[in-house]
Amino acid sequence: MSILRCIDRRFETGEIFIKWDETIDDEWLILIYIKNNSPDEGIVIEDKTNEEKNISHEFKPSEIFKASDLMVDSLTQLIAKKRSKNN
Repeated sequence: MSILRCIDRRFETGEIFIKWDETIDDEWLILIYIKNNSPDEGIVIEDKTNEEKNISHEFKPSEIFKASDLMVDSLTQLIAKKRSKNN
């Protein structure tokens, strides 16, 4: 299985994304950015870890742990699915 890479482009594009190491940057699995470039409006997480459906989540700044749990759960499910395909 490939390495997951976290790319931090907060200063260039205002985005952070997680992708498989060998894929191009546009093929991210999770994309994180600040809604409307205003921290008061919250954080948006776009999740493409499930091939059947892409989901966008919005979180208030106070919900950072909820956002973190969502990302960990999504990536854990993706890795479990990849491992089961390989076995």
